[in-house]
Parts: sequence; C-alpha cells; structure tokens
Amino acid sequence: MHPIKRKKGSKSASANARAAKSNHQSDFSAIHEKDAPTKKRFQTYLAVLISMLALRWLLSPTQTLPFSKPDNIDSKGQLQMVFDEFFAANVQPLWDRAFNGTQHVLEESSRVGHQLKKQNARVKHPVVIVPGFVTSALELWEGENCMKKNFRQRLWGSASMARTFFSDRDCWRKHLQLNPQTGMDPDNIRVRSAQGFESADTFIATYWVWSKMIENLADVGYDGSSMSMMSYDWRLGYEYLEQRDGFFTKLKAAIETHHKTSGEKAVLVSHSMGCTVTYYFLQWVVTDAKYGGGGGGKDWIENHVHSFVNIAGTLLGVPKSIPALLSGELKDIAVLMPQVGDLLEQFFGRKIRKNLWNTWGSLYGMLPKGGDAIWGSGADLEVEINSSEAPTIVWNNGTEGFCSSSSTSVIDNTTPTDKQPITDVGFTDAELDLHIPASRYWSMKQTIDYLVRNGGGYGPRIKSIFSFDSKQGWKERSSSVNKRKHWHDPVASPLPYAPSLKMYCLYGTGLPTERSYFYELSCDQVSASKEVGADQTCIADNPEATCSNRTTSSGGDPPESPFYIDVAAKSEMQNITSGVRFSDGDGSVPLLSLGYMCQKFAEPRSRHNPSGIKVFTRERKHEVEISLADPGRMGPRSGEHVDILGNVGVIEDLVRIATGLDVEEMVDKDIIVSDLKNIVKRLDQHTSGGLKNAV
Repeated sequence: MHPIKRKKGSKSASANARAAKSNHQSDFSAIHEKDAPTKKRFQTYLAVLISMLALRWLLSPTQTLPFSKPDNIDSKGQLQMVFDEFFAANVQPLWDRAFNGTQHVLEESSRVGHQLKKQNARVKHPVVIVPGFVTSALELWEGENCMKKNFRQRLWGSASMARTFFSDRDCWRKHLQLNPQTGMDPDNIRVRSAQGFESADTFIATYWVWSKMIENLADVGYDGSSMSMMSYDWRLGYEYLEQRDGFFTKLKAAIETHHKTSGEKAVLVSHSMGCTVTYYFLQWVVTDAKYGGGGGGKDWIENHVHSFVNIAGTLLGVPKSIPALLSGELKDIAVLMPQVGDLLEQFFGRKIRKNLWNTWGSLYGMLPKGGDAIWGSGADLEVEINSSEAPTIVWNNGTEGFCSSSSTSVIDNTTPTDKQPITDVGFTDAELDLHIPASRYWSMKQTIDYLVRNGGGYGPRIKSIFSFDSKQGWKERSSSVNKRKHWHDPVASPLPYAPSLKMYCLYGTGLPTERSYFYELSCDQVSASKEVGADQTCIADNPEATCSNRTTSSGGDPPESPFYIDVAAKSEMQNITSGVRFSDGDGSVPLLSLGYMCQKFAEPRSRHNPSGIKVFTRERKHEVEISLADPGRMGPRSGEHVDILGNVGVIEDLVRIATGLDVEEMVDKDIIVSDLKNIVKRLDQHTSGGLKNAV
C-alpha cells in the first residue's frame, strides 16, 4: 500500500496524537484542521514534496537513482513498483520530516559556536552574507491576473511555490522567467528577492541552508546589528543586478555601515554562485563609475573588508549549467525520465525547463571559465583518455551524418572516449540550421560558443554583459568599459588591490561531480525544429545572424531542443554513468573550479594576485553521518555542496575568522585532502593548459 494512503487510513489516530501535542504544533498545523478543505490539504502536501525535490535536483550530489532498467518496465504494475521504490528512497524521508512536527536543532552544548564562546569568542568583525543560486526566496510584487492573488507571496522557496505551480503551471513559469530579449522583467511582472535572514536561512520547511551558520554566530553574540544577509534575485545576469535593483550599491552601503558602526572591517561570506557574484562586486566596487563601477576607489576593499570567505564557490564555473541551457536537463532528471518520465514531463517538461532556464542570465554567468586551457587537458580526470584533449560533449549518434537517410553508424557507448575525434562529419541541412559544429567532439570553447549563439532567446545579447574570452579579458585595461564583461571571470580579472585582505576557500571534496557529457541528436526533433522556426523572425543584435533555435519575435517559445543526454553511455573505468563523466568535487562544483584558482592566487608573485593577498585553501573530505533527526542530509561532516554550510569544520573556521579567535594558529593554513596539488601541477605542465595559456 502506498505511504500516502496509509496516512489517510490512520486519520483518527493522527487526530488524537495532534490533540495531545497541541502545544507543539508544527508550522504546517493548519493543513490538519478538520475544517480544512481536502483539496487545499492535498495541494499543500504536494507543495512541500515537490519543493524539496526541486532543490535536491538542482543542488544535490549527482548520483544514479536506484531504478530498475527501463527495458524491464513493461506494465503498469512494474511502473508502480519503480515509482514506489523511488518514493520510499527519495520522498518518504522528506515527507515524514515535513509533517511530523520535528525540528532538527542541535543541543546548545553540542554547537561549535557554544564551544567557542567558552573560549572567549566574541563579536568582532561584522559579517555580510551573499547566498548562492536558487537558495534564497523570490516574492511576487506585480503580476498578471492569474497571479494577482499571490501578491507578496513566495513563488520560490516556500510551500506556496509548488502549490502555485500545480494550480497553474504556465502562469507560474511565466512569472519566474525573465524577458529573453532584455534579461529583465517581462511586462507587468515584478518578482523580487525576499530580504533578511529568513530569505535564505531555510529553503522550505526544515531544509536548512544558512540557519546553522547563523545560529552558531548567534552563540558568540552576533545578531541583526552585526550581521546582514544580502539576498538578491539569483536569476539575473550580474550587471542587471545593479541596473535593476541597485544590488551592488546596497551591498557596498551595508559594508560601509557595518564598518562605521563597529569600527571594524567586515567579513564577506559567500556560497556557491554567491562567490562569483562577490568576485564581480570586488571588481565593480574599485572601478570608476564612468566605466560602470561603484566608484569606491583603489583602497576601498583595503579599508572596508577584512576577509573574503568563499564557501563552495563557483570560481571557474560549473559544467552542469551546460545541459541545463543546452537541453533543459539535469543529470538526475535524465536518469529519472526513462522510468517516470511521463509523470515528470506532464508537469515540468524538458522544453519548459529549457525555455525557462535560458532566460536566467545567471546560468550563463556560471558557465565554465578559462576555456580549453583550463578544461581541455583532462588534468583533473582520474583516468587517462586517448584523445589529446578532454571534450566537454561527445555526440554518440555516429560518424555518417546524424540524421541522414542512410543507416546511421552508432558508436559503442560502453567505451565512448576510446575513439579519436572525427572533425568532418556529414551533416544534413536540418543539422546545419542548428549551427552544430562539424565535429563529434566539442571542446569547452565550442560548447560555450554554441550556447551563446543559439541560447533560448538571450543568444548574442548575453555578450553585452558576459564575455567568455579570458585571453581577451586579461588584455583589457581596468579603465576600459569592456572590462566589466570579464569581472565574473577570475582568469581574466586578477584579485583587486588589498594587501591586508585574507581570502579563504572552504569546500568539500570526495563526491562524484559532473564534468562532461555524452549527447545524442533526435532526428525527428531536428525536422520539427526546422519546421517550427521556418515562419518566425529571430530577434538578434546582428540582423543578418541566423538564430533558428532562439525565442522569436512572434512571442512564442523556441522549438523543443533536439539534443538529449545519452543515458546509455557508461564506462565504470572512466567514471561515466548515464551519459555523464564525473570528476572529484562537492557533488555540484568540480574540484577544478573549487580549488585551482585558490592555489594560483596563493603562489608567490602571482600575476593574478598583484598585492599579495593571503589565500588559504581548506578542504573537507566528505564523510556521511546519517541522522534520523535530519533526514535527507548527510551529517555534520558532509562535504556536499549545500550540506557544507552545516559542516562543523567550516562553521568553526567562519566563527574564528569573524571573532578573531586564534585565527593564525587554527585557520591560516591550508588543508588539502584531495589530489588538488597534482591536478594543478599536471594542468600547468600541459603544453596548452593552465593559466599561462588561458591568458
């Protein structure tokens, strides 16, 4: 019997239990009231369920889900069995946690902050927090008729998120997507970031994000007068954060205010994409206003910022942004679809996902940085490959023209990287309309060039706020108006002048993390894409540009992407599972992105650190300690991308940095538990790799 049905069958017992615990009702008690309409109660259940799964799909470590093989699913009974297996492994723990009234709060005596308080840790440096991608809430301030009833309600980051989604999926999507031609608000729609600590302390129910950090800082005396949460609309391209919301001006003012009221320089703390946003800010704030900067002057960081604490930062981007933009896929979803794809596609299909995500400029800002010189050598891959380079995408359809009328030659997917690159593939007219590079192997540069040219609506306009040419960016003078396009890229933009600043790179390792992909082309969808785009005029900066795969002036969505992750591609020896090659990392960000630049910044006389900022890399090996009180999370020593915010070692480092407690003895030293040193060495020794070739 399905777990949901069992709950329904035990209604009277549950009601008695709730009555006995009337003084300890959970935040969801309203949905249990006898007079609550059945429909509303069911929608709320679904809201919590889907919202939690949404965050896990976007941020959790990538792993193969425990399903039977697709070939074995040939009846309703078997499909039900697979779904029950999925439900028990992934949903039931979250369900139980959301509705049993249990709140996971560590005993005071067990918290790191409480222990450090006994050692006389007290408030010193004000703390300013910049959260990451998708982990802060978004609220509705203006909407169309279908959404007006949700004024100032959260469309992202609460139980109302999925309830609104299920009641009117198209309306929800329309209000979360941005204008694909401008990268800003659609007409008559305003969605803004929630503000304050509650905007990012928990995502939904008890799925904590920053709450553990905040609680431990509070143990030593921090509160709203000495600490700020600077949430922002994580969908926007970084330049538009300032243009629309004045975010960087507000961040600058918050730091200045804390400095003025406390007399101490601030500790700037970021997580995930928040690191890239913060790096952009450090470039912006010292640049003259006439060049698009904040006008703080060369010494502003030196005078106002004590340290930059980069937690699980996307310094060199994340490869998983590539399939999100190219085909609307995340690895977990690609594995899921053969089993319960009909269920998923009915509510949030691949075309819907791709067209939504392509309007978020932030995803373009998270594309890998440094080009082929950083990502093309394969220095971070555990297994040597025969090709002289490590491709970002391998096309597995064959070598005779993917969609030719003749029989297509199919490559053996069990060893997909054992073949030499084929650079002259016979493409059909329909394929050429999609501007597919004539190579079975795509490098990082080819992949990003394709996304920029053929992205769903943004396309060439994204070039006005981002450049992915690190070599050109390095040549641009800081006084150039074009330099701002490179502020997101630490390969192209060195650390600013701040000789007394300290930078800490804190992150987890030991988890399989997406690095590159194996794709196939749907021949049927290629023809459909060509037909859909035939009568539409593309909007582009260059009127002569061909852009058949982007949002069109007719106002409709682009056609469905003909590209799919080839989940059949696998090789245990080469760390390839379900069409994805994995490397070391924190489950979301590869080690190469987490640690390479931190090591290069720390080198003596580094060109990328001209003022000699002290940079420390402190890795945490992923260790799982499952707790029934905190289901769905991996314990206090987890190195997973989000769980790292609850890692006791990272929390201790941050509290010590903020309070100044024994920092030099306890924190100002490297902890390297991965193969990072050898990766840096291999990459720098590669004839076409490393920073020397990137710039």
